[in-house]
Amino acid sequence: MKILNKTTMLIVALGMATAIQTAQASLSTTTDTLADLAANGGSLTIGDKTFSGFSYNSSGLTSFNAAAIMVTASIVNGVYALTWGGNISLSSGGAATADLLLNYVVTANAGLITTIGQSYTGTAIGGTLAVTETVAAGGVGGPVIATSQLDITSSNSTGPQLTVNPGRSTLYVTKDIVFGTTENGGLVSISQVTQTFTQTAVPEPSTVVAGALLLLPFGVSTLRILRKSKLS
Repeated sequence: MKILNKTTMLIVALGMATAIQTAQASLSTTTDTLADLAANGGSLTIGDKTFSGFSYNSSGLTSFNAAAIMVTASIVNGVYALTWGGNISLSSGGAATADLLLNYVVTANAGLITTIGQSYTGTAIGGTLAVTETVAAGGVGGPVIATSQLDITSSNSTGPQLTVNPGRSTLYVTKDIVFGTTENGGLVSISQVTQTFTQTAVPEPSTVVAGALLLLPFGVSTLRILRKSKLS
């Protein structure tokens, strides 16, 4: 009975350590406004990723406020994501165009980025919407290593995962979002743009330490259990 109890406790401890890692990976987020990040050279860090070098350039939009656009870095089930959320739109009674450029730099502090993807949430009534992504190495305007484009006529708003080969520790990303209305006017809007990276999340050092501390009291007991089992 004692052996069973100690074994059960060991299993529980392992489960708790796994739960801590899962909770951190699933719920971790960090956020700031686009205006603050761009004006103050801010950055967002989560897991092994650092997002920096934020900038933007808008023209012709009827609704856009960088101070109201929230940029959020998150990890969901091991998948990294960077999201811009807020009201970005063009409304016109006739033919019109607008454009929004978003730039940022992503750095993997423990490994290489090998895939990158994008998606958006938006609508176009009497107009068109296109989201073009350019991934470069060596700096903005450097050698282009991957491109992707999504538009409102696509069957869905999620593009394919782009392969970065060879993998890079730093990528320079530019998103060019183009809005257009017809001669009869329309409303074209986008409420969320998301970037994803499929690199497996790296547990925080505190998580590893916590797991080790949970298992420490059971180390000696487990060895004794194994010895008794062999003797019997």
